[in-house]
Amino acid sequence: MNEQRAQAYVNLIEQLLACANQEELNNILQANQELIDPQFLQVM
Repeated sequence: MNEQRAQAYVNLIEQLLACANQEELNNILQANQELIDPQFLQVM
């Protein structure tokens, strides 16, 4: 995993933790589908 990808994972996790409701959560996940992979789950 390169540094850019790792930072993208961290940014996504921070966004998910800060979301206020289910709709916002769904929007964040849809906008970042390319980051949801096994490596992302390991980072979490």
